[in-house]
Amino acid sequence: MMPTAAFGPRGESRAPWDRVLVTGGAGFLGSHLCTRLLDAGAEVDCLDNLSTGRAEKVAHLAGRPGFRFLERDISEPGCADLLPGPYDLVLHLAGPASPAARPERPVDVLDAGSLGTRAALSVAGRDGARFLLASSPPLCPAARGDGVPDDADPVGPHRACADAVRFAEALVAAHAGAHGANAGIVRLFTGYGPGMRTDGGGT
Repeated sequence: MMPTAAFGPRGESRAPWDRVLVTGGAGFLGSHLCTRLLDAGAEVDCLDNLSTGRAEKVAHLAGRPGFRFLERDISEPGCADLLPGPYDLVLHLAGPASPAARPERPVDVLDAGSLGTRAALSVAGRDGARFLLASSPPLCPAARGDGVPDDADPVGPHRACADAVRFAEALVAAHAGAHGANAGIVRLFTGYGPGMRTDGGGT
């Protein structure tokens, strides 16, 4: 669970963190989170490679004190070293929000769940930051449309997404268990709102 926001002398909410990294920050949820965090007084580094996110979703934040947009891929080697921090909170939203987001690029999906999650965890571990993985619920048999669970098909169209999600969650749980990391997982179900793509991209 994310800590409850504190309140200032006039009752306005303020973030309990000074500096936050949001990976996948130019996506649907990420962009809204960046806005809310800035409004609460936090400094925000928004990281996105724009594979499914869109720069225009955070364009309104350009120029605001404490906001930086970094067009980088958290899955790329050395990316974590380019993020100076120090961060108090790392929100890892990088990766497809739905199986339909990148069906034609399964390797990128798997990299986001594995290499990207490992890199984000390393940044949080380096800075002693709270880490939160935004995940998605397991696919149900209806996702395939034929009544056969995706688990039963090693080459199914949604298998890469399902395995990326499982690995990312397992990695976060392992870090929390083995290293005592301050890490958690939030499974996000279908959401709708302003700025959401309508082409099945999920962000």
